Amino acid sequence: MRAFYVQADWSPKDGYQLSERELSTQRALRGNSIWKNIRGSVVDRPIPEYDEDQVLLKVGAAGICGTDAHLLRRDENGYSKYDGHCKYPIITGHEFAGEIVEVGKKVKKLKVGDLVSVESMHWCGECDACRRGMFNQCKDLEEPGLTYDGGFAEYAVVKAKYCYLLNDIVNFYGDKMTAFELGAMIEPTGVAYNGLFVRGGGIRPGGHVVVFGAGPIGLAAISLMKTAGAAKLICFESVPERVELAKQCGADAVYNPMDFKSADEQAQLLMELTDGVGISLFAECAGATKFTYPVMGKSLAIGGKTVQIGHTIGLTPVDIFNWQWNAATISGSNGQSGQGIYPDVIALMAAGRIDMRKMVTGRYHLEDIEAGMQITAGKVLVSTAYKKHG
Repeated sequence: MRAFYVQADWSPKDGYQLSERELSTQRALRGNSIWKNIRGSVVDRPIPEYDEDQVLLKVGAAGICGTDAHLLRRDENGYSKYDGHCKYPIITGHEFAGEIVEVGKKVKKLKVGDLVSVESMHWCGECDACRRGMFNQCKDLEEPGLTYDGGFAEYAVVKAKYCYLLNDIVNFYGDKMTAFELGAMIEPTGVAYNGLFVRGGGIRPGGHVVVFGAGPIGLAAISLMKTAGAAKLICFESVPERVELAKQCGADAVYNPMDFKSADEQAQLLMELTDGVGISLFAECAGATKFTYPVMGKSLAIGGKTVQIGHTIGLTPVDIFNWQWNAATISGSNGQSGQGIYPDVIALMAAGRIDMRKMVTGRYHLEDIEAGMQITAGKVLVSTAYKKHG
């Protein structure tokens, strides 16, 4: 089979203290401190073998995440710029859906011919976090496309318990390719869903919402908040292509944060737009916390909520008094596993309440994946069903 195969050299930086797990499994907790000379290309690989609790999928569509492109970038010393959990060599791709072509003998609830989406955070079910039902905080986490072979390939193997049926989407739209495409976008949509509803608690219909950043997760947050009953739905984004995507996904107004002289000016705008009520929920999907928190602190509604979804680097000074005074909350969010998130997102898609195809900006054949990685706005999908470019 053809697959996008990524290799790198294990070369821990001087002074980096390797954990016991890193030493025993060569799974890096912080990839940019260990992996050097990272490189990837589409090559021939064996069709993977499956175990008794796994299924073999023919991949229908896979989404390119910023992570997939970022991990191939190198710093001046040749180290990967990706600072997360990873192991190489590996077939990358963690946002994918496909059709089951083989099932292990212990698989009971899935059958050949089923269309499924694959959860991207493969929790162990046994660590303290999992035993508390907090699968996104699993201490023995595995991730397809990052710690074992993923979906940028013709075929992929996953455990059945991480697969979710897409049959309702097929029934609603009437074709398999739509189900594959939407199935590939459940992962980023689920990340937003987890932050907004599971961790953040959502809004009462009629509350005003601000989304910082219109990358795929921000766009998903806009779509979800639109269907959840946000009154005024405002986005801050500076990239013109993303501005248009935010509007297509349901934002009532999109503002360029670079057009404001200060955080006070941004906050004043939000208070004016909401007639002094303030913002019920902020979805921080940009990871620009040094700039966004001063805005949020001065435009919170009473009982307002801040959901931190975007990852940031370094320390962020926060005047916590504003949250205390308004009885407001800050919720951290990571991942999209458990809590019925995948079934709920699938149900919204299958009812036509959200259509994440609105954020698709490119469809590329697997052989052209590197060209697809150059697109920085919206969501790019990869499939062997698409025509080759050029």
